[in-house]
Amino acid sequence: MMVEGKNLVKKYSEAQGIIDVSFLLQERRIIALAGGNGAGKSTLIRLLIGEEKPDSGELKWATKPSIRYMPDDVNFPPTLTALEILQLLAGLKKIQSSEIDKALKRVGLWEYRKQRVRQFSKGMRQRLNLAQALLGEEQLLILDEPTNGLDIRWIAELKTILKEQKESGKTILFSTHLLSFAEELADDVLLLHDGHVLRHGNIQSVLQETKTMHLEELFMHEIVKK
Repeated sequence: MMVEGKNLVKKYSEAQGIIDVSFLLQERRIIALAGGNGAGKSTLIRLLIGEEKPDSGELKWATKPSIRYMPDDVNFPPTLTALEILQLLAGLKKIQSSEIDKALKRVGLWEYRKQRVRQFSKGMRQRLNLAQALLGEEQLLILDEPTNGLDIRWIAELKTILKEQKESGKTILFSTHLLSFAEELADDVLLLHDGHVLRHGNIQSVLQETKTMHLEELFMHEIVKK
């Protein structure tokens, strides 16, 4: 067990947040935090990365949190190059320049490393966002809607990159509203709706328990029940 959430509640005046959410995240797994808009995915991520605290409930970590984070969007300084941005971030983390080169190559931005970010497409900015999250050796990698802005090729490449992270012994948690993507990639699912947990656990076990074929079918089945 890496982290356990117990009866977490986080409410906002303008949005629902999460209500009585409990879960276990196991080490060396890929976990999909899945659900539609307003399900509570980003709220839960903010609690996990320590950006916010729950109104009630508890997060219990097996060890001190060691996290790399890819937000859903980053306003990178437009006048800086991709290389300069990663050099700044690597400097804060005390990461060697060879790791910067490796990250840029892995996300297909090596050829554009000296190009200013204001010239980047949305997909290129998202890949730079992924590159900064690949810097370092923290054990838990959290990605908030990582497919945003990526084309078909890079969504497929993202799957490979996250599997590589798992093979190197890391734990990956990513949020998504694309249930088919979650099912193709993840070992486990934490399925949210309106701030509540619909289902949680190994994807294949959850599908067998609910006698459904796919997460989309499971989601619709659970919504109808409510």
